[in-house]
Amino acid sequence: MVLRSSSWQQDDRANRSRSPVQYSPKVSYKDHAGRNSGPRRRRRLPVAFLLAATVCFLAVWRYIGGFPSDKTLSGRPYAPISAQTSSWRDAFAFKSSARRKRGDLAVATRLQTSKHPFRLPEELLPVHHEAKRMLYHNGPLARTRPPPNQFLRDPHADLSQPVVGIITATNNPRPVMRETAASLFAQSLQNFVWVIVNDHSTEAASAAILADLGKDPRVHVITNADRQGLAEGRNIGFEWLFAHFDPAPRFLVSLDDDDLFEFTALEKACWTLESNPTWDLAGFRYIKWGAANETVMTGLHSHDANFKVGNFVPNAAVYTSRAVQSSGCRYNEKEFHRGGEDWDFWMCLAEHGHWGGSVLEPLYWYRMNPTSFRASRWGKTFENGFESLKSHVQRRHPSLADKFPSKVPLRSVQLEPVTWTPPFEQAIAHTDKQIMFVAAWLYVGGADIGLMHMVELYARAGYRVTVVCTLNKVPEGIELRPWIMQYTHDVHILPSIVRAHDMPRYLVNLIRTRGIHEVIFSNSQLVYEMLPALVEQVPHIKWIDSFKTDTQKSQYLHNEAYDGWKSGGYPRYSIMTQRFLARTITCSNYLKDWLLERGHLNADRIGVVKLGIEASHFAPATPSHRNAMKESVLGVEPNTIVITFVGRLDPQKRPLLVPKIADELLRRIPDADFIIVMLGDGDHLRKLKASVASLELEEIVRVEGMQQDPSEYYAASDIFFLPSVSEGISIAVAEAMAMGLPIVTARAGALPEQLGVLPTKTRTAPNELGGILVSHTLDDEKDAILYAEALEKLMLDPKLRSRLGHNARKLVKDSFDWRTTLSGLFQETEIAENLPGHGATLPGYPHPAAELAIQTLLFEMSRETDQIGYYP
Repeated sequence: MVLRSSSWQQDDRANRSRSPVQYSPKVSYKDHAGRNSGPRRRRRLPVAFLLAATVCFLAVWRYIGGFPSDKTLSGRPYAPISAQTSSWRDAFAFKSSARRKRGDLAVATRLQTSKHPFRLPEELLPVHHEAKRMLYHNGPLARTRPPPNQFLRDPHADLSQPVVGIITATNNPRPVMRETAASLFAQSLQNFVWVIVNDHSTEAASAAILADLGKDPRVHVITNADRQGLAEGRNIGFEWLFAHFDPAPRFLVSLDDDDLFEFTALEKACWTLESNPTWDLAGFRYIKWGAANETVMTGLHSHDANFKVGNFVPNAAVYTSRAVQSSGCRYNEKEFHRGGEDWDFWMCLAEHGHWGGSVLEPLYWYRMNPTSFRASRWGKTFENGFESLKSHVQRRHPSLADKFPSKVPLRSVQLEPVTWTPPFEQAIAHTDKQIMFVAAWLYVGGADIGLMHMVELYARAGYRVTVVCTLNKVPEGIELRPWIMQYTHDVHILPSIVRAHDMPRYLVNLIRTRGIHEVIFSNSQLVYEMLPALVEQVPHIKWIDSFKTDTQKSQYLHNEAYDGWKSGGYPRYSIMTQRFLARTITCSNYLKDWLLERGHLNADRIGVVKLGIEASHFAPATPSHRNAMKESVLGVEPNTIVITFVGRLDPQKRPLLVPKIADELLRRIPDADFIIVMLGDGDHLRKLKASVASLELEEIVRVEGMQQDPSEYYAASDIFFLPSVSEGISIAVAEAMAMGLPIVTARAGALPEQLGVLPTKTRTAPNELGGILVSHTLDDEKDAILYAEALEKLMLDPKLRSRLGHNARKLVKDSFDWRTTLSGLFQETEIAENLPGHGATLPGYPHPAAELAIQTLLFEMSRETDQIGYYP
């Protein structure tokens, strides 16, 4: 919509009562409309007459197409507005039909993926968040990212009360403004209004850009007919919003005409403000790109450094309208016409007690223009004149020197009430191909890489995938996020967005707004324990379609707990909550049997889908290639036996046992020429290095750290070794098997199954296995001897190494590519079905409330609860 400021300013002020502080005292307007701004007397009409007229109007409207029956994206909720529109009242000639009431979440428009396909490009790049790895050409609209149509505006959503008001003042916008628009129109929060203030543009190409953008029903282009300037234009945007919406949009954004948002930026920032009601500003980490590149880690969370050192608040930070209205703060064009008006504005809000914090992920891309362009806008203000600018800002807001309103997230408290009502509507359409994956976090580990492959598999099949993590541990807990974001824009680390008591509501809102059909979750204690409430909140959602798509909770189980946690870990949770699960999917027959032996009631409701590997990437090395890799990668002679360990350095993998095994091997074979190479990172890294040093094994045991691609190390290896307490289907073991390496590992968990032991009473002959299984005792001294014995056999017998390595390769080469193994997920999710009455009483099925109540008492008051507590 294209409007002039003079066409609405006088007429609306005459009939609207507002506090003087809600208007900028520095902004004046010329009255081009020539209307009497005084109050008018109006003749009252009978209520019955008004109702009858309304009914007739609606009938005619429906007849001419005001209420389209087909829910497509072809129609626009508003009539086209030309640049000659003389009144804002004419601009609001609504044509939209499905005006839904707030909170009516179940009737979002459902669009067919066949008409709105989601297609990944052939070349994809990871979306890094660390400065040292940042790809500055890989912004949200890059061709190496998922397509920008992941989130589609619901064409029948009620947009009359936008959640966010976005203000952009522009003078002769360049073609890059279309990119800014594209990043807005792709947002996961579609319920916004964008006020573009045309600040004395004169170029025909710029007028064409504004006319095109004005075709979107949420865009209102108004002309600044008064004094030119960025601050002036933004203030006009404020007044327009406050005059035309009552109440005003809850959140505001001042967006430059050439910058970009990540597609979940508005949603996450608004939720952060909702979850922290004492905050009035929400920023993010952001990326400067273009003429210069930088990943900016400072922000609102830098507290008073924003006053004492410099302006670290992102230009496009989200702020509340209540802060603007109560403070009276506006952009100051008179004193900051050469730049710095945004810094002064933020400090004005701070001086009135309004501040906030940051979503600690990069969600905003700030375009760095060439020096010549910046000089034309701001001169040398940010070069030679920065200190004088800082002094000027500090003089204007002196109270902040001693009392800055720093804020941090409110601390969550136990048993804080949980609400489920969403804070706002997002106006996203649903599609018929949506799925959600929930995990605890995104480590670089076997199960997590399996999750990444699942996300890719579904995304390449045209699904719009949502990924949620219920825990946050920086940096290792988000290591895999850059690769997950190759396939979806929709990744949510809950603790970085909302406080703990809002996580349930946020998760349910994601399910509802995206129109999720299935949720596959793994290793999330939060989801397991919330299942009764989740089933109540998102019960049997049925779509009118060719197949039944109840909202299902499927779970992918990788391994039972190795340390006794929760009496079996997540598989124990699975048994306890099975009444609420549509299906359980494990990675091995071993784990399926484990569940059935311990109380799972129905084998037909358990599926087996193995994780798989990138099979084409792993092939046995020829003897000459292995010798070459030994020299180039490890710097050792061809005759040196290389034993490789790959895994996280945590108690499950038992890395601290390795130096003891090496020491035992040296005792057994004093003249042996061998090294043990350890790849991985984790909590036991320091202890491992200390143990290696204490035994003087630095030349024998090499701790190489995490390697994104271990294939070169596999190629240089003779034996693969993993002394885990227990494993599901180990990705590292599978990779080593694909490389033709003999395996030495534990006879525990699913490892026997992986090395060729069949899940029947018929045992596979030892010479058909892919390695040697060690019956460990979990006593370090005894197990060091047992593993050393197994390794000694392989070190002294090249033919045995060759035979077992050949067996290992044979077991995985034809059937263990992840695209083949994980394709079973499609069938498993399709046949998943909730039990009838799964949220009600089901005789024979456990209810987790009882188990969790006992667990809490045993944890908090063990002696007073357990019979053995005071037993003599």
